[in-house]
Amino acid sequence: MKPHLAISCGDPAGISYEVVLRSFLPAHQAARLVLFGHWPTFAALQRQFPSDDVPEIELVDRPTRTARNVVQFVSSDGPDGPIDGPGLDNANAQLEALQAATDAVLDGTCDALVTAPVCKSEIARIQPDFVGHTEYLAQRCALENDDVTMVFASDNLTVGLVATHVPFRDIPDTLTPKNLHRTLKHIVQITRALRDVALPHIGVAALNPHAGEDCLLGLEEHDILTPFCRAFDDLNDIQIFGPIPADTLFRDALAGKYHGVIAAYHDQAMIPLKLTGTGATVNITAGLPFVRTSPDHGVARDIARTGRADPRGMQGAIATALRLIPRP
Repeated sequence: MKPHLAISCGDPAGISYEVVLRSFLPAHQAARLVLFGHWPTFAALQRQFPSDDVPEIELVDRPTRTARNVVQFVSSDGPDGPIDGPGLDNANAQLEALQAATDAVLDGTCDALVTAPVCKSEIARIQPDFVGHTEYLAQRCALENDDVTMVFASDNLTVGLVATHVPFRDIPDTLTPKNLHRTLKHIVQITRALRDVALPHIGVAALNPHAGEDCLLGLEEHDILTPFCRAFDDLNDIQIFGPIPADTLFRDALAGKYHGVIAAYHDQAMIPLKLTGTGATVNITAGLPFVRTSPDHGVARDIARTGRADPRGMQGAIATALRLIPRP
């Protein structure tokens, strides 16, 4: 039987439903897809962007594992017409879809979860502690935020983040041995799976300019990052390099010197990824008991329903999820 993918459709008022619609047709050849979202919104987009090559879509209350050649759609509650703006209907549709899709992977109905972008501030109106998919999924799996790692994979970079969605002023506090070891473990796992390398070379980014300049510009490199890197000098299955100034590290990683990079914080990773990516960068949540991927872009409400949404990120997220699903 083909693997089953749970796909949460994200923000009804953004480009999320459109990138799902434009991605699930090719993915349907490789997997059984279960979509979670607001059906009237999805149906309206199907009418706006018609296609002659649409598989059968079956509305269901609960998804099941099936060999039938259908796409199952589990609809959240909401108005009879499409949701095309902010508000409580929007927030409820996003959260209900994510909750139901997560249930489907936790109970084994689906083998992996692919999430389209959500509007975090919208969901936070009804669930104030919501700050993102990564933290939400960790909580659903009874994990702490520092048990999981945000890993971003593009055609030419694979980057693991020590810190996820935290304020900039709190970043130094996240550079703990536990968080560094967790990030290394996960970036090695993903690098081996996606890059097919037995001996991954991992570069560790410095936090401060010029890697601290011999403690003139900060102590994190001397006190934390250098001892962490040197602890792996005698291992035979991985090679760790660093801490290296981030500008030099990402230049060399793009040139092929490193298979993976450990970045200290969110924007340190995202700037080079966005500048060098092709639009198909994928976000992977490593450390969960199931595979979860998503595109790395946001909801882009300013171009919603214009036909300008780029589906490559969503297509990459689906393809990456299929590659990462453990084979029996």
